[in-house]
Order: sequence, then structure tokens, then C-alpha cells
Amino acid sequence: MGLIFYMIMIKHKLIFIFLLNSIFCFSQIKVIEQKSSNVSLVGKISHTLADQTSGLSRKLPIVDPLTSLGNLDLNQYKELRKEANNVFKTIGIRNMAFLKDEEFSATLLFFEDKDKYLLTFRNSKYNYQNESIWLSKQSKEELYQLIVSELEKSTKYKNIEVILDDNVVLLISINRKKISFNLWDGYNWIQSYWYRLFKIENLFGN
Repeated sequence: MGLIFYMIMIKHKLIFIFLLNSIFCFSQIKVIEQKSSNVSLVGKISHTLADQTSGLSRKLPIVDPLTSLGNLDLNQYKELRKEANNVFKTIGIRNMAFLKDEEFSATLLFFEDKDKYLLTFRNSKYNYQNESIWLSKQSKEELYQLIVSELEKSTKYKNIEVILDDNVVLLISINRKKISFNLWDGYNWIQSYWYRLFKIENLFGN
């Protein structure tokens, strides 16, 4: 009888040690998940309302790429575009839309872990292509203020070359109270649709 009791006690101790070791081992594992709360949609322009070409001057001057810089190699967009575009592809942007399967002409996302914004616009020539650039908080605010100040002027046509973070050059074209974003990928100009001021306000969350 004593031997049986001793065997039962040993068995219980072994079970307790196994459970204790299991808890201890699991406590050493740290799981980091990709959480949607890390990324928030700051603003957007719906694709269905993005075709704002009416009223544009038809005699547009030819865009001279990056004339202010004088050196195309200073523009780092062609080296950095792949990383930014790949990040955008990993985001379930449609799940953030108010309407199911809503298409976007442009979006502004905030990444909490990076403390940066990702500005993305759709190529007006190739509807399936999106282009993205990173913006710091300061660059985002300064870019917005620049666009607003220029659109409030009575400018017939104007190109503004803006050097952003990491020497990425964004060309802003202004045509009769509308603007478009342009990026030089080293071979071609990638141009967004034309947007009025209230669309820009929606995009920047203002």
C-alpha cells in the first residue's frame, strides 16, 4: 500500500513539473503580429470622382524633368520606389473603405511604427499602377500648405519641383485651380489624375 501511494505521488510530481516547464517554455516566446491598428487611413480620393479634367488648359507646356536640380541622379525616387510600392501592396486598403470594394485614386496612410505617412496615387495612364512615396510628419504638413497656397492663387499653369525626404523629387503641376502629382522613375513620368482643392483637403485629412 505504501509503495502504491509513493508511486502515485511521484506521478503527480512528474505531471506538475511537466506543466510547470510547459508554462515556462511558452513564456519565453514573444509573438509579434501584423496589426491593422498600426496603419490608419488618414485621407482618400475616390477613383470614381477623380477625373477632374474639365476646364484644364489644353495647351500644356512640355514637362522638363527636374530642371531645377540640373542633375537627374540627385532624385532618389527610382531607387526607393520599389520598397514604398511593396509596402502599399501589403495593406488591405479596401478593408479600410467605408464602401465595399471602393477604388481609390489617391490615399494617405499613417504607419505608427514608422511614424511616417505613405502617399499613394494611381497612374492616370495605367489604371492598375499605384505609386507611393514616404513623407515625414513635417514634410506632409509642408506639402499640404504649399499645395493649398498655390491653388488659392490665380495660376494658369505652373510646375513646382519639391524635394522631399531622402531626396525624392515630387513634381506638382498646377492647371487652373487643379493639381496633379508627378514622379520621374528614371525612364518615364508617372502622373496622377487632376484634383481640386477640396479633394486635396480630403486626401490630407483636413
